[in-house]
This record gives sequence, structure tokens and C-alpha cells, in this order.
Amino acid sequence: MQFLNHTTTPFGPPSDFHEAFAALYPRLVSYALRYGATYPEDIAQEAFVILMQREVPVEHPTAFLYGTVRTLALTERRPMKNKNLSLEVVVEQGRAAEADEQLLNAEVRERMRTLSPTFREALWLFVVEGLSIKEISDALGIPEATVKTRIHRAKAQLRDLLNPSGGIHALA
Repeated sequence: MQFLNHTTTPFGPPSDFHEAFAALYPRLVSYALRYGATYPEDIAQEAFVILMQREVPVEHPTAFLYGTVRTLALTERRPMKNKNLSLEVVVEQGRAAEADEQLLNAEVRERMRTLSPTFREALWLFVVEGLSIKEISDALGIPEATVKTRIHRAKAQLRDLLNPSGGIHALA
């Protein structure tokens, strides 16, 4: 195993790994929750363990982690596969935005729920999670061109849903 000597990790030196873990762990837990995982913390930790145990290094460790969390969460949910997946935003108490922004966020979240799961997921990973096209491609196991198409179509559908009259909307 390549990481037994603790001189390098998928993110570089151990200090870089600790920083990456601290930054990514809460986001991966939240991502697992969006897939309805019962034990999202365990899934996020297991994804890191799987990454660390790989014999062959991965080109994009962040994308690998998101893809692994997605797979583990879906595997955990398999008995509930006929239920609707939700990519709902969880707002922490005490960190809510101003009322107008909350109203707009609620409208956007509500409209996002109407997008197909494939469009919604690509848009979420790009806009909210901040992954690159390449990272999303790696995480979902689809070509980069497909990711770009899904994001473009999701944005267009969301724009039409938020502003059916065709005028200028606050998100345009």
C-alpha cells in the first residue's frame, strides 16, 4: 500500500490531506444526505478510506470522493430505490440569509426539484459543490461533453421555470 510510509497522500503531504479532509468531509456528508443515506458520516469516512487504500493513485481525488460517496449512498438506499431522490439544500440555524434572499433561494430550490435527477445532479455539483467539469465527469462516470450538456440544459430549464414570461429574472 502506497500510503503506509505517511510521506504522501492523494492530496500531497499529510498536512494537505488533513486540510482537504476538514474541507471536504462536511460537504461529502451533506452530499450523502441528499441521496437519503442513513449513515452519511460513515459513508463520507469510508470514501476517504477507500481513496487512501487505492493501489493506483487517482487523477482527481475530490471527484473520486464524490463518486464514491454517491455509489455508497445509492448502494445503501437500494431497498428504497423507487423513492424520489432530493437534492434539497439544508440551511443551518442561525446562518440564514436576508428574507428576500431566502425567498429567492426557496423558489430556486423548489424549481430545481422539478428538473430531472440527471440535470439536477450535474447542476448541483457544478454550482453548489464547485466541482469542475472534469471532476463531475469523473465522479459520475460520464463524458465531459455530457456534463456540459446537462448543466447547460439544467440552467435553461431553470431559467424558463423561474421566468416563464421571458423577461429578466434576478438570476439571469
